[in-house]
Amino acid sequence: MARVHAVGDRLVLCASSHVFIVWLSSSTLSIVGKCDVKEVSDSIPTPQVEKSAEEKQEIVSKNVEDAEIQILASAVSSSGSLLAIATSAKTVLIFDLPTLSLRRGFRIPKAPTSMTFDADITHVLVGDRAGHVCRYTVAAPNKCGYVDINGEASQFEGKALSGAISMVLDVAISSDGRYLLVADRDEKIRVSRYPEAYVIQSFCLGHSAYVSSVVPSGNGLFSGGGDGIVHEWHMESGTSIAQSEKVNEEPIRRMCVSTNDNKFCLAAIMGKTLVIFDEKLKVTNTFDVSDALMDITSFKGTIVGVSRSCVIVFNPFDGTSHSMEVPSELLQCLSESKDPMLNYFKNVTHQNMLDYYKRKAEKLESTKENQIRKRKARQLREEAAKVKKVASEAEMETAS
Repeated sequence: MARVHAVGDRLVLCASSHVFIVWLSSSTLSIVGKCDVKEVSDSIPTPQVEKSAEEKQEIVSKNVEDAEIQILASAVSSSGSLLAIATSAKTVLIFDLPTLSLRRGFRIPKAPTSMTFDADITHVLVGDRAGHVCRYTVAAPNKCGYVDINGEASQFEGKALSGAISMVLDVAISSDGRYLLVADRDEKIRVSRYPEAYVIQSFCLGHSAYVSSVVPSGNGLFSGGGDGIVHEWHMESGTSIAQSEKVNEEPIRRMCVSTNDNKFCLAAIMGKTLVIFDEKLKVTNTFDVSDALMDITSFKGTIVGVSRSCVIVFNPFDGTSHSMEVPSELLQCLSESKDPMLNYFKNVTHQNMLDYYKRKAEKLESTKENQIRKRKARQLREEAAKVKKVASEAEMETAS
């Protein structure tokens, strides 16, 4: 996975298992800091958890795959002083910026998909493939272990905030820090009070496919996903304020807001196209690129996008763009970045209602066939018993 964040006059780039701090000049990126998280991630102890034979076998079968660690999610605090990353090894690392010195690391129970800091930067929130959102302290905790969302004891640190049967694809905190926003594979956004996330403020319903990106803005939020349509929502009521036209058949991967001289725009990645919307969600510019973008961020009135082969700077207001000269070390890591989105829609139950009804119909049909088979078997037993009874009575009459 490749991620990019703007921190002051520098960029933080996460690619494969590496983190880079880069300085951006007119056409060149210069690396001013870097670290490989694999060694740090491997050194974090794993909580002692009882595992079934099946789970142990699954761990053994994944040893080779897990040897290659990828950064799956990352977040920068609002102050720009902290960077948090979550890896495919189910570890979370928190670094100080810009030094990239490790503040602390810990393991999490499920594979992460997204993360963010809360408003006061005391906790980092992590969404996972199992549909859970948990929060973890930035400072080292006094004790580990909590009761998870299913009421079961967990040996991992942290606190469960919310849970569902649908995979979490994005998490965010509202601009005022009052609400937790959770986007999932089942076409919805849940707005909960933070940190009392069991109190649901609203649901934002209107997408016809998964929701992959949520962007808070003032009292509202923008969202996009598999249907290729951007929605603007009133956060507290869950009502739709506006929505865009469908630009093309590509899903929306990531979005960000950019402002320059009081001008507003919303940028959205749609495959190999970066689409720019105005405040009314009308398309004002489109940029076509050679390789699909994986992430974007707002940087000094421009949009910086990263793919597996390049870093591009877009000016959303005048329609210009240019590719940056990328150091070979960074370019190599970008090329090794894997796209986790490809795995988010494989072998996952409850993918959508059509799958659910199909499985239900198959189960009903199977139940019906079993009932018919059992009924026939019962009838055969009853007929055999009658024949046996008649034969027995005939023998008794013959004997008498």
